[in-house]
Amino acid sequence: MKLILIVVFLTTHLFASVFAYEYESVTESIYAGLLPVEVAKYAHKKDEQSGEVVQQMVDANVDVVKAVQTVVKEWSSCDDTYASVKKGVQIAPDRADEIVAAVATIRGCHCNAQSFWARSRLEQRLRPRINRALVEISSTCSCASAGIEAAMEIVPHRTEDMIDAVLVAKNRAERTADSIGQIGQIPDQKFWGEGLIVTKDTNLVRNTDVCKGDHNEMDEFVPRDTWRNKDTNDNNPVFNSNKTLGQHKLICKDEDKVDGQQQDEEKKDEKLIISQYIEGQGSNQALELYNGTDKAVDLLMDNYQIEIYFHGYEFPGEIIQLKGLIQPQSTFVIADANAAADITAAANQKVHGLIFKGADAVVLKTGFNNSPCECAVSTVASAINGIDKGSNQKSISETKKDFIKRIEQHYENTNIQTTIVDSIGRILLNDESANGATNEINKQNRRDHPIVTDKTLRRIENTCKGDRIEMDTFTIDKEWRSYAVDNFLDLGNYDKQDCLASRKDLLLSEYIEGSDDNAMIEIYNGTDRPIDFTNERYILEIYNDDDEDPEQKIYLKGKIDRNGVFVIAHENAEKDLKNIANQTTGELDLKNTRAVVLKKVVLPAYQACYADISAWIINNDLKNITYTLKPIFDPGSGPVSDDDPRDGDDGGELASPN
Repeated sequence: MKLILIVVFLTTHLFASVFAYEYESVTESIYAGLLPVEVAKYAHKKDEQSGEVVQQMVDANVDVVKAVQTVVKEWSSCDDTYASVKKGVQIAPDRADEIVAAVATIRGCHCNAQSFWARSRLEQRLRPRINRALVEISSTCSCASAGIEAAMEIVPHRTEDMIDAVLVAKNRAERTADSIGQIGQIPDQKFWGEGLIVTKDTNLVRNTDVCKGDHNEMDEFVPRDTWRNKDTNDNNPVFNSNKTLGQHKLICKDEDKVDGQQQDEEKKDEKLIISQYIEGQGSNQALELYNGTDKAVDLLMDNYQIEIYFHGYEFPGEIIQLKGLIQPQSTFVIADANAAADITAAANQKVHGLIFKGADAVVLKTGFNNSPCECAVSTVASAINGIDKGSNQKSISETKKDFIKRIEQHYENTNIQTTIVDSIGRILLNDESANGATNEINKQNRRDHPIVTDKTLRRIENTCKGDRIEMDTFTIDKEWRSYAVDNFLDLGNYDKQDCLASRKDLLLSEYIEGSDDNAMIEIYNGTDRPIDFTNERYILEIYNDDDEDPEQKIYLKGKIDRNGVFVIAHENAEKDLKNIANQTTGELDLKNTRAVVLKKVVLPAYQACYADISAWIINNDLKNITYTLKPIFDPGSGPVSDDDPRDGDDGGELASPN
């Protein structure tokens, strides 16, 4: 009984202390030192508009992803989820995938699907049971689906990125390798630690004898136990060397060798640690990892992720997929893309979203979680459903038809689930259901053309991301330069790019149609790691004429180094050209080619989600999109009648105004 009273007292005292502050505005409260989660409580109590609170937080230098997730968690309704995500994406359209993923991770999402879709139906002035696409979702998926539909209004061309981000967010790495902070808790002083060894406005370096990560991100975090401030004076030459970002050594006791795969796996995790933590002003954020094993660690293939938990939440706000190799007894630096030059100069991977500010927690995770992704189908369905959002047309648009075709192609094969890496040209999209002379003319107008005729194409040097939408309009001068036919002078070369982006891609860097059989394609590796095409299963698809299916599928074989190139040539090309090639094939016929698409077999963590999506596509007519999970009702809030509860009482407030 005493324990219960103490808990009630502490909870009441904490709640009261938050509202004891004399609140004036979001901006002033942030500048006064309150955490965004505390400011959100004030603003919500004052009935301020959720979208406007997101804007005010960003104006007060709160990161847009943190602002959106904080507001969505506090306001909780689907209307506010929609408004907050929409505002966030309007502010930072290039970070739409991060925003949607941050909303998708919210645990215990209170977004009521029923109220959201009711508002959506009223806006469209149509009864969904008549002729409108509708996605009904459970409470576990409602935040993700409401978020992605809101984002679709602003950046429909980023749909694939947003879907991928949600699937990653719902299939996070399963094992913790190391952690900083304590998730689910807000430290009293708004940062972890005391004295000089704190997580706010600091640079912390791991002690030289720390050879094992903190595997429990929910236990108490005391920085002084394993960390020291960079400014600490020390006679230890190893520690002084470790102060330099990108350098780290350990002084560890010899450990007895252990047998067994599980123990070996645990040992590997123990020796990959966070060795330096920089929490500076503005975007000066960085983490250094150290590989204490005797083998190189491939961060992507082992699915290493950095999770950042905002100010006391038990669900991550940012999930950063790590990409690159850490050599034995070496470091790997992750830095914010907008950090100072001395930080980015040491970075192995530059990202957007490395945002931790004292009270947040940072977790390094690895491994694969192969459990089914319950939100995969509803997320994709919501994306499709959002294509025509806000339009007055009652028939399905060409844009929506094109997108549905893309989704079908992405997920149609349950045996080899692939994702688009890059593309040249445009895959034809004929409407097979079109009838009549007018529609036939429209079909002819939409007919695609060859990529080029008697030309060589080279990617413009500042291109960092692949074209993942293989069915959009292809404009050569947007990312390519044209040269004369059989211009081979630059083949096998591509300038190294320094891309300030969280996603670096393989790129189709050169396309040579070639006379006779002198056809060639060059691929550039702009990622942070070497790639083994054979083991990781990359596929080059060639689309000819007006076909919707590829004429040739070329399975790539061989390796490509980081910042290296890989050339595929026709097996009957001139001898000098074949000597440059890394792979030759008789299937590389680029005459009359409409599109070339580079695909990759997806990581195992995605496959359960992709299989769910594929099964749904096979069993449904996507021109009338429906996906129904059993609704979860809040007692007392739902309509009580014999009518379909997802549509409200006939004649009530959800009835069509028409």
